[in-house]
Amino acid sequence: MIYVAEYFRKPHSWEQEERAGGLLANVEALRQEAEREGVVRAIDPDTGCEISGSKGGDGDGGFRTPGSDTGVPGSAHRSGEAVDVYDPENKLDTWLDTFETGDGGNTKLSVYGLFREAPDSTPGWCHLQTRAPGSGKRTFQP
Repeated sequence: MIYVAEYFRKPHSWEQEERAGGLLANVEALRQEAEREGVVRAIDPDTGCEISGSKGGDGDGGFRTPGSDTGVPGSAHRSGEAVDVYDPENKLDTWLDTFETGDGGNTKLSVYGLFREAPDSTPGWCHLQTRAPGSGKRTFQP
């Protein structure tokens, strides 16, 4: 489980925390189902939790402040609507691939109100977010 305290390692607003609470609840529900199907969770040794990050444990796979050098200025990470789940062997992404509809849709992501970046852009982690991308596709290219 990804805890709010792990997600927010930096100052944030009430609105960001409220959005992140919904995100993390949806991600946890998805991950529980994946776990029942044999997808094992992993702890990133660099962050000490299930959030992917860089050496030093900055947790930039969780919340990012406006001044973060990681990602784009409008990133869903900055509003509390995205998380990078540590997935070193890409098992979560591989499991999610089985629910792709071929048109950028994904029946499993739809159930949980989530969107993800395309797995070929996220080796070793699975980017999940609650904010719809401009394309509206459940699996999208960043």
